[in-house]
Amino acid sequence: MSRERAQVPGPFGALGTCAGPLDVRFAPGLGGKVTSLRLGAGGREWLAPPVRTFRAPAPGQDWGKLDCSGWDECLPNIGASPDGGLADHGDVWRLPWQARAEPTTLSGSVEPPLRGYRFARDIETDGGLLRVGYRLENVGERPLAWAWAQHMLLAADERTRIVSSSPMRLRLDSAYLAGAVSGGFDWLCPDAAPTTDIGLRGAAGHAAKLWLEPPLPAVVAVVHGDEWLAWHVADSSFPDLGLWVNLGGWGDLPLRHVAVEPAFGARDAPLESYPGLAPLGPGERRSWRAVIEAGAGAAALDQLLSAATG
Repeated sequence: MSRERAQVPGPFGALGTCAGPLDVRFAPGLGGKVTSLRLGAGGREWLAPPVRTFRAPAPGQDWGKLDCSGWDECLPNIGASPDGGLADHGDVWRLPWQARAEPTTLSGSVEPPLRGYRFARDIETDGGLLRVGYRLENVGERPLAWAWAQHMLLAADERTRIVSSSPMRLRLDSAYLAGAVSGGFDWLCPDAAPTTDIGLRGAAGHAAKLWLEPPLPAVVAVVHGDEWLAWHVADSSFPDLGLWVNLGGWGDLPLRHVAVEPAFGARDAPLESYPGLAPLGPGERRSWRAVIEAGAGAAALDQLLSAATG
């Protein structure tokens, strides 16, 4: 896997923090995209590299026609609405953010015009931990229907694994084979059986978006070689968790991604996710957090998973 950092053109800005072992970089002008995440200067670059040159999206442009890389946020929706009023992946990745960098924190916010909300994210590094705080405020005059997903695309291949502290019970949202819609995900989990260890050896040419059914595991981690990236689900405050696997099954360019997706709303389609979420009233605010840990070594990961089940 590449250890090269994606280069961000000057007009989009580049901020970073490396106060401890974690090195994080983000580009406020690219919709607050985090472009690099690694453990130590010689560590693996976790985030998927761009498949096209970084550029600002045109109004209404499809996410899949751009760089398809890094860590974005999906809000106030994940999938597109049938009427086109809500574009795929939402608003906030399309617009430049206001941002500031401190020794251990990268902060950014955005207020999309005419949408009636303000969204903010603080990424704090603490040793090998990322503590990611989110805030959403309704600054409009009407209730705000909303859903959210952390869209962190990790570089993946057939050696990548997804492991958990307790069995993952998966429900299919959508699946693709060589670019065409397909059904089922036996290539990933035979018979859709609950599992604590998902391998990608049979995933070439496939893609699927899945949702973990409750109860969610306390820890879910992506493993590649000796390094791992773990979501401390039990220490976070989001209710839903998605999983995206794509080894060339979706996209008009070869994409090889895995994403563990903390979320509000366990469906991609807004018409399916919104009914299960309370709208945010005028003047109301909502805050939540996601805790992620980067580490190395099988023994350390085993200890983390075992402690989560104790």
